[in-house]
Amino acid sequence: MGYVGWIGGNLGVKEEQTHQVESLLVKELLSLGAVLYCKSSLPQTLLNPGQNTYRSTVGLMSTSLEGLEITFRSLLSSKPWLHDPAVVPIPWRQDIIDVTNQRFASRSRTESRPLKLGILWNDSVVEPHPPVRRGLSIVVDAVRNAGHTVVDWSPPKQTTAKRVHVSFLFADGAHDVHTQLRRSGEPLIPELKKSFQLRDPIPLLEYQDLTLQGLDYEREYCDYWNSTSTDEAYTEAINLLNYSVVVIPVTRANKDIDLVDNTYSPISEADRKNWEACKWKYLIGGLDERSNNAPIVDDPEMYDGGPVGVQIVARKFEEEKVLAIAKHIHSALNIGNPR
Repeated sequence: MGYVGWIGGNLGVKEEQTHQVESLLVKELLSLGAVLYCKSSLPQTLLNPGQNTYRSTVGLMSTSLEGLEITFRSLLSSKPWLHDPAVVPIPWRQDIIDVTNQRFASRSRTESRPLKLGILWNDSVVEPHPPVRRGLSIVVDAVRNAGHTVVDWSPPKQTTAKRVHVSFLFADGAHDVHTQLRRSGEPLIPELKKSFQLRDPIPLLEYQDLTLQGLDYEREYCDYWNSTSTDEAYTEAINLLNYSVVVIPVTRANKDIDLVDNTYSPISEADRKNWEACKWKYLIGGLDERSNNAPIVDDPEMYDGGPVGVQIVARKFEEEKVLAIAKHIHSALNIGNPR
């Protein structure tokens, strides 16, 4: 729920109704005949504190892409926009699925129009860890072997998107976060105490300027996309752009293949911290994560077997299209059996 005080309720439920009201999504699922056997937790604050310019979005998780489709299709059949004014009134569009599937089915014919996908190897802020880099290469090979085109994706600076998005997250000085925490007396988790300590909100004119910067970035990204004629496109930019996304599994980290390159020179301070996350810090006589003075050494065992996925991105309101593409990429991965 994001907060203990929202259990049995959701955002917008009056404090006296907490623990008495189900969220709209749960109601819709129950009305469709779903059987709820558990409810998973969400990050504290939902990463959406006190601002509605860039809202959090409910993401479905499933053991299969077919499961995602049937849930998504079923939820839209209940017309949730009639009960929640924030929901865009777009029903399930099977025609988009069909058109996308036809492009995959006819790729070997002379009249076919293969898909053209862009691959973002890094965001110019951090370099992906070795298993992730290998996962991207696996996807590129599978898509090309399926008869489609892959090009390098070099969009507007991701740092701009991150700066604008993060500024919105902290715009109200964490006052909304603490208001929600007070509903139950829940403390901030240690990882968020520094980021969400109470402070003065940013001035209104600064907030409005951030909004304009976000719109400018959306236009710039859209122009770049159009210039590449690419059908499909790091998460911070996608949060700002509100694009459609599906994440699929690709492979698993392998300690014998995904070795740390000790000659690599980080491109930024954030990249240095990210790169050192590939490693553990050891003290003589044992492991001590609390020490900042311990020597850094490679430990491929740490991530061995960990899942590696890829995020597939389409434009805003193209959920059906990106889901169809994800199915075909997943199928291409299985056919190539590169794992």
